[in-house]
Amino acid sequence: MNREELHWHYVVGVSTEEMEQAARDAEARYGDIIRMEHPVSAKHPQMSREARAAQFAPFAALVGYDQKVEETVEEVRQDYLNRR
Repeated sequence: MNREELHWHYVVGVSTEEMEQAARDAEARYGDIIRMEHPVSAKHPQMSREARAAQFAPFAALVGYDQKVEETVEEVRQDYLNRR
């Protein structure tokens, strides 16, 4: 696995070598199923994206959750920038 294939993943505190090793481990463990086609049911039609998204709508009732997530993201971002 080369570094270009891992560009999608950026984790603070995890080296590229560790990410490459994790990718090799995943390929060794799950390589037989990773590239399989997604099963399509002949009985049940595929659910629309809107219907799938609606399943998670109740979680939007967590008042202040988005704001707290944004605050945490900013704190982590600032901490990272200050350590550079």
